[in-house]
Amino acid sequence: MSRSYRYCRIDREGCVHCGCRRFEQEAVIDDRLAAAWELSPRERRWFDRREGHFCRDCRMSRRVRMLLWTIRRVRSGADLEILHLNETNALAPALERMGRVTPTVYRPDRPLGTRIGAFHNEDMLRLSFGDGRFDLAVHSETLEHLADYERALAEVGRVLKPGGLQVYTVPLLFSRKTRRRMRPGASGRLEPCLPPSHHGAGEFPVVWEFGGDFRRERDGAIEALYFDNYWRNRTVFAVVEAKAGRASV
Repeated sequence: MSRSYRYCRIDREGCVHCGCRRFEQEAVIDDRLAAAWELSPRERRWFDRREGHFCRDCRMSRRVRMLLWTIRRVRSGADLEILHLNETNALAPALERMGRVTPTVYRPDRPLGTRIGAFHNEDMLRLSFGDGRFDLAVHSETLEHLADYERALAEVGRVLKPGGLQVYTVPLLFSRKTRRRMRPGASGRLEPCLPPSHHGAGEFPVVWEFGGDFRRERDGAIEALYFDNYWRNRTVFAVVEAKAGRASV
């Protein structure tokens, strides 16, 4: 197993965000999604525990707690320039304590780079920011909806300062190979090659279902994967990638 795998128990001292020691479990993976993703009963339980295990006080899910735990492990300080892509609502208050946050949203019907309220309208495939602006970039459950996730990761890397990090989550099953649900058609627009699938009530369809080959393909960029209780649930992890030239975390 790669030396970049790190193991932890994020709830050992209570919720990483608010300190609450009370949690509750909800079923969030419905039959439609489980069937489209062809999840086994065990895999469905894993994702339910990832997405539906909430802190009773702040309502932060285990996936988001994993993300915040990892961010605090690899990047500290209170004066950081932070890019929060496609803002994860529960994470926003914690990031604001770490520095100046630039939150984004993606509205394809509005001009890119413009402001929509407090948000910048940004496409991860072609960010409007200049090179080397941010210390930290954070995104969660976004790459699977993009036509070219490798280009998106490179684009996020471009806007990081030397030594900057991007920390993110993706839904992934290590026992499988990555497969496409959509691909560009003759017109250049995405067309389904499997029946359309959506995560929850999200408006953007799933393009990729990630498998263990994602980790191998990103091997040169990934600094570490932090897992919560790996031997009981292999879906709860966060990925750390570094701007070229950074020492290992």
